Amino acid sequence: MGAVFEVVFPVFALIAIGYALGKSPLLAGEAGIQALTSFVFYAAIPALLFRLFGRGLPEGGIEWSIVLGYFAATLLHFGLTMGVSRFVFRNPSVELGLAGMTASFSNTVLMGIPLIYTAFGDDGMLPLLMIVTFHPMILIPLATIITESMRGDASQRRSPVLILFNSVKSLAVHPVILGMLAGLVFGMTGWTLPVVLDRLVDMLSSAATPAALCALGASLTRFSIAGDIKESLTLVALKLAGLPFLVWVFTAHVFDNDPLWVTVATINAAMPCGVNAFLLARYYGTYTQRSASAILIGTGFSVVTVSALFALMGT
Repeated sequence: MGAVFEVVFPVFALIAIGYALGKSPLLAGEAGIQALTSFVFYAAIPALLFRLFGRGLPEGGIEWSIVLGYFAATLLHFGLTMGVSRFVFRNPSVELGLAGMTASFSNTVLMGIPLIYTAFGDDGMLPLLMIVTFHPMILIPLATIITESMRGDASQRRSPVLILFNSVKSLAVHPVILGMLAGLVFGMTGWTLPVVLDRLVDMLSSAATPAALCALGASLTRFSIAGDIKESLTLVALKLAGLPFLVWVFTAHVFDNDPLWVTVATINAAMPCGVNAFLLARYYGTYTQRSASAILIGTGFSVVTVSALFALMGT
């Protein structure tokens, strides 16, 4: 347990510090929080991913067993959550995809990457980066297509082809995706960065973990607990327990991955819901309170569930 505490405590302490800063006048309210988050998304995390991907993928390329294992479990969980939303909470059809997104979309960038990098270093980042590559490409378009197809007013619906096109277009310029692609391309050249640029990338990479965790904590001040708390708690339970269990089953027993890779995939699945779920709910003007509550409550509870998971998986 001592090793678990040494890994988990600094991570959640930084989130708590970020939350305190977000509540204080030091970040100058919404503008300051947005500036910190932008630094993480547009500079620190892309630099870290550039550094890691610049070392190249394994000789065989992407290990599809970890990708298929993770997303087979995630898509099954997405569908099960939609069923719970429909038949247990009697939600309208337009909210089903948003419920699935809230219970299945992990906060990989702001929490998963810093936590796993702290715990496992470069060895743990390799399987995580394979998951990160496909995470937004699969779940965001899926939730969008389901929500669009369920909208009551047919005149407001967009075609699936247009949704996919817009999703791919937006992801193509996403700083996280660009950081990974730039690293891969640079790694293929066999070049080395000039000393000055190499030092700059190192400094930005070093800032990624603390800045991302503080930004996550500060961003939580935007959310409040409201709406159907029973449903939000159910979403949290599904996200923090149901999804990691399914990911562990699929990656360890169906696709027989390396134990470290199974641990990384399972822990990433146990991250609380990412803010993208709330942003999608806000875009459609429904499910916002339950999604926001699930993010806030889930992040708080995850200090216990993630610590327990680290202990159970022998970290």
